[in-house]
Formats: sequence, C-alpha cells, structure tokens
Amino acid sequence: MIRFARRLALQTAGAVLLAASLPLAAVAGQADDDYIAARDKAVAALAAAEKAGANPDDLYKRDETALAALEKRMVALLGPLTFKGLNAPPTFSPGTLLDGQIESGEPDGLRFSDADFTTRLLVSPEPVFTSWLAGRAKEENAPPALTGGIKAAMETDLFYTYAISSDAAFAIYAQLPVASAEGETAYAALGLFSQDVAANQVPDSIVITRIASGRVIIGTSEAKVAIKSIPACDQVWKTYAAKAKTLRVAAQKSKKDDDPRWDDASRAEDEGSAAYRACFAREVKTQPFFAAAVARAEALLQTARGN
Repeated sequence: MIRFARRLALQTAGAVLLAASLPLAAVAGQADDDYIAARDKAVAALAAAEKAGANPDDLYKRDETALAALEKRMVALLGPLTFKGLNAPPTFSPGTLLDGQIESGEPDGLRFSDADFTTRLLVSPEPVFTSWLAGRAKEENAPPALTGGIKAAMETDLFYTYAISSDAAFAIYAQLPVASAEGETAYAALGLFSQDVAANQVPDSIVITRIASGRVIIGTSEAKVAIKSIPACDQVWKTYAAKAKTLRVAAQKSKKDDDPRWDDASRAEDEGSAAYRACFAREVKTQPFFAAAVARAEALLQTARGN
C-alpha cells in the first residue's frame, strides 16, 4: 500500500511537471477535448436512459446534474469574463442535453445579456464551438457554408439563427464593414429576426462574430437606428407579392387544398423576400442610416472585446 501511494504520488508529480512544460495551447486543447468528450458522454447516457423508458422526472434531474457539471468545466475553460452592461453571472448553453428539445441544439458556452435581453453575447472556446458547428453542418438541409468552419459559416443566416436567436429565424440584409483588431477576426451584419416571411420589412438588429484568443463570441443587439425603407427595393418586393396574390386567388377558386399554386405562392413570397434583401444590400451604402448602423456594430464588437 505504501509502495502504491508513493508510485501514485510520483505519477501525479510527473503529470504536473509535464503539464507545466507543455505550451499553454496544448494544455487548453486537452481541456477542450475533455469537455467535448464529457458532453458527448452525457448526451449518450441521457439518450440511453430515455430509450430504456426512464421516468421523465428522473431524466430531467439527470439532465440538470449533467448540465451543472458541464457548466463548471465551461467556466474553467473560459476563465473570468465581464462585458460592460451585461449580466453576471451568465447562463450556461445549451439549455438541455435531451435530444429533441429546442434548446438541445444550442452551442456550448456562456450567455450574457442586458436586463431587457436586447443585447446578447454567447462566448465559447473555439475548439468546442467548432465541434458544435460540425454537428449542425451534418443536419438535413444545412447550408454548405456550415461545413467550411466558423469563418465561412458566420456570413450565413442560419448561423445566427442557431447560435444567438430567441425562437426566430435570422435574415442577413447587409454586411457592415467593421474594423478587426490585431489577431482578431470580426464580422458584422444588419438583419432581422422574424418568425414569418421577412417580406419587405426593414432590418432592426445587428449581429457580430468575433474570433480571438481561442474564443468565439456571437452577439446581437437592437440596431437602434432610424432605418427607412428603400423605394427601389419595395418595388422589387411588390412584383413578387402581386404574383403570390394572383396564385392564391387562382388556387382558392379551384377549391382544392392540394392545388400546387398554394405552394407556388409561398415560393414567390420567399423569392421576393430574398430579392428585397439582395436589393437592400446593393443600395444600403448610399443610405443616410448606414454609417450609424456601422457605428452600432463597432460598439457591439467593442463590448464583445470585454473589460
């Protein structure tokens, strides 16, 4: 027993010395891998318990226990974080590990927000976030850009719908040219969170992505800019809207629920919404509100850099 205790002490001391001699990136990388492995193990255990017919209350308790353990790991991975005007302590993401629940698809990280939830940040270790993104990229109908990593994905609508939305789909209207600091990758866009076809609604939200120091930060805030409709783009939308209306009138006269013109009408609206946004992206730089929107994005990016 004494020999065993001495051997264990020597092994522990050796491990400490090895860790001390490794580059910080190597130590952090192992911690990231350990988190991902622990998360995957917890998800698998819950799925197995659910498949075996576990009592729902028991499942929820197991879920809460697993989330608490992962949150401790995440806090250790990210270290102390403060963001001006945002809450402390943050909340852990995902909201559940139970498959099939809405919050189970959320990225792993810590969420910060202001008091009225109009400004929000998600912070995640880059390797952990990359692992989550790779999982979402495998889902049916996922855009090809999601398979290209964070830098490719951050310019897509679905990226922000998945990462920072609150039960609404995000649509990008225009990229905002923010300046990246040294060693930082930054992206910003003006867009709209909506639960319906965006049509010719003007955008009202800013989103940003920041990659730096081994962390990924996804953020959103209300634009708080007087964004006005662009007449040329409204006209683009009206053309598609008229087409959709004509198709619906014809489908209604047929009195057939399976009339293909119902789907054609919806498709026309989707195409019109996309065409409106494409027009907006072309015209927005000449609009008087554009500079103010860029300034709002720069401010949100500065908040994401932390205190």
